[in-house]
Amino acid sequence: MTALAETPLIEAPLIEAKGVTRSFKVGAGLFNRKRTLHAVNGIDLTIRKGEVLGIVGESGCGKSTLARILLGLLPPSTGTISFQGRELSTLDRRAVARQVQPVFQDPYSSLNPRRRIASIVSFPLDVHGIGTAAERRRRALEMMDLVGLPARFADRYPSELSGGQRQRVAIARALVMKPEIVVCDEPTSALDVSVQSQILNLLLDLRRELNLTYVFISHNLAVVEHIATRVAVMYLGRVVELAETAELFANPRHPYTTALLASILTPEPGLGIPETGLGLAFPDPLNPPSGCVFHPRCPNAFGPCATVVPRALGQHPAGLVACHLHDPDYNTANNQGNRPS
Repeated sequence: MTALAETPLIEAPLIEAKGVTRSFKVGAGLFNRKRTLHAVNGIDLTIRKGEVLGIVGESGCGKSTLARILLGLLPPSTGTISFQGRELSTLDRRAVARQVQPVFQDPYSSLNPRRRIASIVSFPLDVHGIGTAAERRRRALEMMDLVGLPARFADRYPSELSGGQRQRVAIARALVMKPEIVVCDEPTSALDVSVQSQILNLLLDLRRELNLTYVFISHNLAVVEHIATRVAVMYLGRVVELAETAELFANPRHPYTTALLASILTPEPGLGIPETGLGLAFPDPLNPPSGCVFHPRCPNAFGPCATVVPRALGQHPAGLVACHLHDPDYNTANNQGNRPS
């Protein structure tokens, strides 16, 4: 699959994250003190109107925590999130919900089983006091039609629908408020492969028709390559690489990105399971490595990787990489003896 062709983007970002962190206190047993988990650790990110920003990484890298912060569901421990130039913490939660809506991973648990479909779709309108009951139902039916759900489903319950149909309900509910940004957290991973492509194509069609902006979180790199215009690669709470989709898939710069791309399964016979070279052990997020957090698994690690946190290099927000291999301070003749061969 090839990346979706970009549409012209407005330079001013819709959302801008600066130095965002999010920590949690985690219990370590009855007699042990709680430890600190840094789920998101110093994120700088911009989301521009009309784009699809893909966020990828292994489980536990902080993708879903970042999504909840962008939605305003979790406040950052430090740093700021700004929406259209205004800090998110100063905005009313309902005002944020009008502009930023989620589509969650599991359509089976994200829908109220006791509500009928039209009621589920129109519920955000009800919460915000928009329109009369008849107007809200009419808007719900319009959104159902837009996502490919016949009107006869309006008075059914979620248990009467398939997984793909339920996810269409979740998408209709997210769009009924006409938001600027939709945050999609693994929106196809709980669906059959045949249904995944239908939902992805629906999201792309809606993006064009409604001029939507997406944050698309996934561990499926083939899906991200198909739908995203830019990709941010996360590892242990940090963005280690950010680039336009075509550039990142053609010329990955960070060793972790290279390993992720090497892990993509191929239908070509005889190749078997790909070998990433990362090993089976995942670092403990409660006790992250010093320096570059990826260095214990990195085949190209050298001297400073174990002690110095790499800085983000490149033109932000178009692209960046946080890796000493690309840092001119460690890429001089004086340091060649410390570099891997």
